[in-house]
Amino acid sequence: MIGIGVPRWSLPVATFQLLLLLVSTADWTLAFHKSFEELSVHTLPNSGSLEDCSLRLQKLVDRQATTPAVQYPTFSREFAHLVAIGWKQTGGEIEWRCSGTLIAEDYVLTAAHCTQDEGNDPTTVRAGDLDLYGAKDDRFAQQTDIAEIVRHPEFNFNSAYHDVALLKLAKPVTVTDFVTPACLFTNDSFSFGKLHATGWDFYTDVSPPIYSTPLNIINQDRCKFWYRTNKDAFRQGINRMQMCAGDEVLTECPGDTGGPLQIRLLSSSRYTPFVVGVSALGVPCGQTTPGVYIKIAHYIYWIEDVTKKNFAPQECVTRHISFRETDEALVAPSSKGSFNQPYLTGKKESIDANPNNAQLHIFKEFKCAVGKDGENVDWICGCTIVAQDFALTSARCVKNVEVDVVNYKNDWKRIAEIIFHPDYDKKTLYNDLALIRLQTDNRNRYDWKSVSCVAAIDEDQRHLLSFGIGPYNLNDDGTVGDNNTDGTERYLTARLPLLEPANCTEFYKTYGILKEGLNETQFCTWSRDWLVPGTCEPWNGNEVLGEVRPADDTNPFPEDVLGVGSYAPDCGFGRPMVATRVAAFREWMDTVIYRAVNVNSVRQVLLEKELALDYICEGPDREAGVCVHIDHCQHRDLGDEIKFCTNETAPIVCCPVNSFIATAHLPLLTECETNYQRFRPKSVDFAEGGPLDEDGTSRHPHSVMIGWKVNRTATNWHCMGTLINRNTVLTTASCTNSVKRRSPDVISIGESDVSRINDGEAQIIAVKETVRYQSYNSKTRDGDIAVLKLESEVSINANAVPACLWRDLNRTPFYAQQVQFDKRTLTAHDKNLVHNRDCQQFTSHTDLNNDQMCWQEFRLRPDGQDAPNCAHKGDPFVSWQRQSNNVYLPYLVGLYSYGDKERCATGEPVLATRITSYINWISLYM
Repeated sequence: MIGIGVPRWSLPVATFQLLLLLVSTADWTLAFHKSFEELSVHTLPNSGSLEDCSLRLQKLVDRQATTPAVQYPTFSREFAHLVAIGWKQTGGEIEWRCSGTLIAEDYVLTAAHCTQDEGNDPTTVRAGDLDLYGAKDDRFAQQTDIAEIVRHPEFNFNSAYHDVALLKLAKPVTVTDFVTPACLFTNDSFSFGKLHATGWDFYTDVSPPIYSTPLNIINQDRCKFWYRTNKDAFRQGINRMQMCAGDEVLTECPGDTGGPLQIRLLSSSRYTPFVVGVSALGVPCGQTTPGVYIKIAHYIYWIEDVTKKNFAPQECVTRHISFRETDEALVAPSSKGSFNQPYLTGKKESIDANPNNAQLHIFKEFKCAVGKDGENVDWICGCTIVAQDFALTSARCVKNVEVDVVNYKNDWKRIAEIIFHPDYDKKTLYNDLALIRLQTDNRNRYDWKSVSCVAAIDEDQRHLLSFGIGPYNLNDDGTVGDNNTDGTERYLTARLPLLEPANCTEFYKTYGILKEGLNETQFCTWSRDWLVPGTCEPWNGNEVLGEVRPADDTNPFPEDVLGVGSYAPDCGFGRPMVATRVAAFREWMDTVIYRAVNVNSVRQVLLEKELALDYICEGPDREAGVCVHIDHCQHRDLGDEIKFCTNETAPIVCCPVNSFIATAHLPLLTECETNYQRFRPKSVDFAEGGPLDEDGTSRHPHSVMIGWKVNRTATNWHCMGTLINRNTVLTTASCTNSVKRRSPDVISIGESDVSRINDGEAQIIAVKETVRYQSYNSKTRDGDIAVLKLESEVSINANAVPACLWRDLNRTPFYAQQVQFDKRTLTAHDKNLVHNRDCQQFTSHTDLNNDQMCWQEFRLRPDGQDAPNCAHKGDPFVSWQRQSNNVYLPYLVGLYSYGDKERCATGEPVLATRITSYINWISLYM
């Protein structure tokens, strides 16, 4: 009785239904039916290809773990650094006249001209209060006296230069969600598209609303034109320590005196405000002059000297990271408009936030890296393992760069060769791909788990994952706490939305790297957010993926690769990341990795003299050939030029001798498909258990037990074969030599258990003739095939029906069943094909040839390891193919020939005879 265990596996959801680990018998049969239906249609090119990667790389059951929700408060932290500067009046009231920025617990940054009004110095600052003249948010406010005013030593009230000052507070503020110091942008150069002017508009006649207005950076030369007549304030014009910003479209203009010109920068999934400038002069909108701001980067040393604080971005941003905004959506909308009256409920409502949806976070698994070996390894850029001996990267990464090693999960491989895309131009980003061939002399075990499959971007997918490197203290989840000093570099993922090609082209139109714009082989991802400097340094050549797994997902397989990073300032934040669309280059990759032949791209010529089907012709390299249908010829033997015998009918090509199926044999081969239809299982039958009946009875009625007579009444059944017509059985030559090199005496068909072979169901028929392939070599297993001619014909019934012969010379079914005979019973096991190239390079089958094939156990063990994959001589590899009339036909694809017992026990693929290689020879005996 054949028995199939419940397999524990899964394949990509888009292709297959997932099987559950534990299911009832009824559920199991339905699940298997669905999987079987879809599996049975897949065939793999014999030469190997990346297109079937997701089939070959089995997946474990996809356990979607539930990630604990993180609770984040919804009240605003956007303006927690903003303070109002006030003057105490005679009656004790305070008049608020300027804005400032809290940059330390005891210091406020403002404009120097804000430190005196009508000869009087300010006395008070107030933080945490957005509505200065209302009581609704007073409970969050902190008001403090000013202990000291420190103006820049070169400031002059009659001049616009060095207009910056620090206010030392009488006592430090208490850092809270509403009162938190900002950081300072220390770099003189930046490429932000817009900055925000933030503060109160003290020039209004009503209660001053808080605002945050986006402004454009104005060119210095243009700005000088506006202020050319203001000789008193700008005796030396607009200098490099100043900058201009404005927006001609705005019609309502805030008076942002003393307030910050700022940018929110992202790190640790939190937004930190960075002050770029301090408002000094002008109203930055409408047709008036642009605003002039003091550029803070030029005053960092002075500020640090006064405050005794370090404002290096990495140190500053970690001081109060736990109090920062977590996401733009979590800021109260009423507090974000330019002129909306703010309100805050003060109620600490919360929402569920999944850390996996963070824009930037630590990646749990180190990916492939390319580097230069030495005393200290210098890792240059990223890569992706796309075949067991090939890594994919950006050509820009390795062009004219000395590299010699690739690292994947601390498994170091030496680089044997780098192959650049033939159309790559180092001056642009087009065709920016390179394949790295790895040295594999050590014959590593066939490791399925190291390969990422190439996939196309789903049209509905709006977010992708790219990668970079960054310090942990800028990329933790923000809950580690303040003052994190762990600056060790970690591998990062950036979750970014796709950017429309036209918008990406517009962004880079002046860069020269996309001269013809973004084309169909590229795509861009982009976030409007900018990062804290040093948060994420891009690694060109890193993969772009379409998913992220939960942190506790134990699936050992890498995700599919959608793209390769080509150009990515700050990992795609603020400026788009340009990536190469890998699926567009799959054909080129196949030609390099698998040396695949695409008959549609090979040069095609018509013979001078047109020839009909089966005529002799001159094939490649003046070799003798025969005119046959192109599907009946092995494409790999057509050479670099396909010669057509005629172009008036179906594609008839000149195929080298021994590389085709003879037309004369086709009627014999198709007889199996047409003559026994009423005995074949229908689609509805397979819904009840795949290749098994409900009671476990075999649905492999072509399976034959082969026996040797011991005496008149006793027979030893040593191996098995496959019935291919009424009086012909196909097996291996090694099977027929099982007993002292004697040819077998009898076969039995119709019963799967030796103990019941005499109960009446089995047909036992004498073997008339054993024909082994003429060049069979018992040592190398070459030509390991044999035909048994029977004394009488098999009586066809539901338990005894011939199998058909697989005859596609160029493709082989991915999934099939091995029927195994252990000298007692027949059992069936799910198996899948292994490409010859991979089997030869990564297993012990180093002498594998084109007339042989490899298969392996389709399922994994519950612990995720390879399951045993042993077999016996003559065991068939049978693929069930569904026909248009819903009838399932069994096709014999291969016959087990050899497998080391110790290695097959650990899951290594076994070696089999490829049926298609012997079609013409088999036909002679049918």
